[in-house]
Amino acid sequence: MKLSDKIVELRKSNGMSQEELSEKLNVSRQAISRWEMGSALPDTTNILQISKLFGVTTDYLLNDDYKSDNDLPKIKEIKEDNIKQILIYLVILEIMILLMQFMTTYILQNVFFGLLSFIPFIALIGGFEYAYQKGTSEVNKTTALFRKRFYKISTWLGLYFPIRFLITILMSFYHRPYNTLVLECIVLSIYMGVSMFFTLSIEEHYLLKEKIK
Repeated sequence: MKLSDKIVELRKSNGMSQEELSEKLNVSRQAISRWEMGSALPDTTNILQISKLFGVTTDYLLNDDYKSDNDLPKIKEIKEDNIKQILIYLVILEIMILLMQFMTTYILQNVFFGLLSFIPFIALIGGFEYAYQKGTSEVNKTTALFRKRFYKISTWLGLYFPIRFLITILMSFYHRPYNTLVLECIVLSIYMGVSMFFTLSIEEHYLLKEKIK
């Protein structure tokens, strides 16, 4: 993106007219017009003023390869590290919820507490999606990949006990005696199949979005 396009984008995104921008930079409106058309370039002082006014770096303004400050190597590296840490924290939370589900299912063996143990996981997924939609003003490959990984991991960590719970309820209508090992094998088989289906669906969804772009 050229400097002229960046100035136009920054001005419009901040709701400024050419006149208002010219007043803030102490230049003529014609100068702003020439900068935005690319027929003239702002000098060093003007570049610094634009940088401070819109809260962007001079590197972003002067480098045509950068579409936003997020593309700056150092900032991009820091953002990716932060995303990795967030993913680790979320997975740890999901593992803790998984352990809680294990306790309610195998130790307490209480249907009510079993249902309650699913609520934190649902809340975690809902909270993540809400924060992602609200906080991601610019969706890029890094954030999209992070979201895809999160949902793929959540699929494998979150589906076992809900599936086991549903199958146990269904089996309660089966009045003939059955082996516990058989039940576990059925649960595991269905869990593997459903998890694979959702994993492939997530992958296909993101591949389709990339093709559309």
